[in-house]
Amino acid sequence: MTNSLVDEVLNHVDIVDVISRYIPLKRKGSNFWACCPFHGEKTPSFMVSPTKQIFKCFGCWKWWNVFTFIQEIERIDFRDAVKLLAEQEHIDVSQFQQISAYAQKSQDDKEKLKRIQKLAQNFFVESLKNSETALNYLHEKRHLDDKLISEFWIWYANDKHYELLNMLRSKWFSDDDLLEASLAKRNTNGEIYTFFRNRITFPIYDLMKNVVGFSARIFNWEIDAPKYINSSENRLFEKSKILYGLSHAKQYINTHQKLIVVEWQMDVIWLARLWFPIWVATSGTALTEQHIKILKRHTENLFLLFDNDKAGREATFRALKLCYAQDLFPKIITLPDGFKDADELANNENWNQLFQECIDKASDGFLEMFERLRNSFDMNSPVDKTKLINAMFELIISVNNVLIQESYKRAFAEKLWFPFETVDLQFKKYVQWSGKIFIQQQRRNEEKSDPKYQLDREKLFISLFHNWFIDEQLKDESEFLQDLHDFVDQIVRTDSDWLLAHTISNNCSDEEKTTLDEFQLRREKEISDLSDEKNKRQVIITTITPVIQELFKLATKSKDLTNEEKKQLINLKWKLGKK
Repeated sequence: MTNSLVDEVLNHVDIVDVISRYIPLKRKGSNFWACCPFHGEKTPSFMVSPTKQIFKCFGCWKWWNVFTFIQEIERIDFRDAVKLLAEQEHIDVSQFQQISAYAQKSQDDKEKLKRIQKLAQNFFVESLKNSETALNYLHEKRHLDDKLISEFWIWYANDKHYELLNMLRSKWFSDDDLLEASLAKRNTNGEIYTFFRNRITFPIYDLMKNVVGFSARIFNWEIDAPKYINSSENRLFEKSKILYGLSHAKQYINTHQKLIVVEWQMDVIWLARLWFPIWVATSGTALTEQHIKILKRHTENLFLLFDNDKAGREATFRALKLCYAQDLFPKIITLPDGFKDADELANNENWNQLFQECIDKASDGFLEMFERLRNSFDMNSPVDKTKLINAMFELIISVNNVLIQESYKRAFAEKLWFPFETVDLQFKKYVQWSGKIFIQQQRRNEEKSDPKYQLDREKLFISLFHNWFIDEQLKDESEFLQDLHDFVDQIVRTDSDWLLAHTISNNCSDEEKTTLDEFQLRREKEISDLSDEKNKRQVIITTITPVIQELFKLATKSKDLTNEEKKQLINLKWKLGKK
């Protein structure tokens, strides 16, 4: 990304025009104001300055220029923010790119994965065109027309074991590239084969509409295989942060002022037929805290539509807890009697009216969860009734707002025909012995007994190795540094997925880098306040020493190190201790 392109975009865009595409702005004096899109508020504290071309929120303190706003609102990195604005302003990005044979070969891993996934999608497009069976399934069984198939990029992975792989190999991609992209798997003989075969494929897009992975659904029920299979996580595809359909739905959220979360990709497709294009689904994982934070950036008006079976109730319960923790209070949509899923509803001649009624009748999540759980328990059994009460208390504990907690307790008491005082007393006992206090105590006990948990908290230690920080601080102690790096290099062999291993190999994710930057800033401030070099060294040694002890204990028990490597580790620890 060249500075000239950044300057060109800044010269073309107006921050007021850009931000007003996402939120309504109101002029007051020389500036514009709105309720902040990044945190919940009723009184506008989000200011946009057309003269300075910056924004600032006086509530959550987010601020800076138009690129920062796009990064935050779209959940993308700086490079993609520049590209997005350039596209919107019809700026030819290619004229700012210096492309050479060497640069093409040296593109980063993410760009390579994007190209592989795009080629795979094109392959699946052609496979669908050539498969009458797959087309008939989508047209006749699923009642999807060609427009909807194209709009949601629904394609087909043929039943050939090697055709896709051979095509990608012909484009000079290695087998390791194909394995990382989850388009290939390795069998017990060490041979690789095409992962997605004889399945309907659903490309999973990030918010910039780059293909980052695939979900694939079986459609031949005579084959004994999982209903859905999904791409494994890779540098592009983090399941905890990707929501299927959001790249399509985000353009409609402001119009409809709502977003509906469903369980499966096909639910998104079926309900799109109802002309409600505001659906998202997770991609091979349960709803996560990161998903909720992403959804909250787009709207606080959430609806949940999960199956009303045991698995669906459990998924709804978990989703409510996560939402309550983020001060979101979703409603639950219940389908009319006689319709087991969205597919059946979408095939009814009165589908539009029926579903609009479902949305209008959507219930508060807490109250609807009570009704569903009550129907699943034997209310004549004291044991089942206690289970129900504890489950509802668990939901109430998740709520951060005390007033809403009290409101839910009163509503709960009315539903059970209990005096509020009785429910409130029982709730306080639950909190004390079975709820948060117990859980927090249990976590503290786990921290004391689990060394690995302690290591995960030692980000301050790991941040010393981030961007060679410790080498700069101890640059006059080369022998000590060499022994320390040798020690850590041996340690990280025990766990290649560890944050310390990522840091040493300079392979941290953006989120990990942000975390380490925060800890490093804290250490920098502490050291910068010291004038004596000996004191600076002591601060670093004080951080290192207890962690080295813990790392050494774990490593000597590890099966990943040979006896010879453990002997080297003992020698290195002894040398570090002497210094």
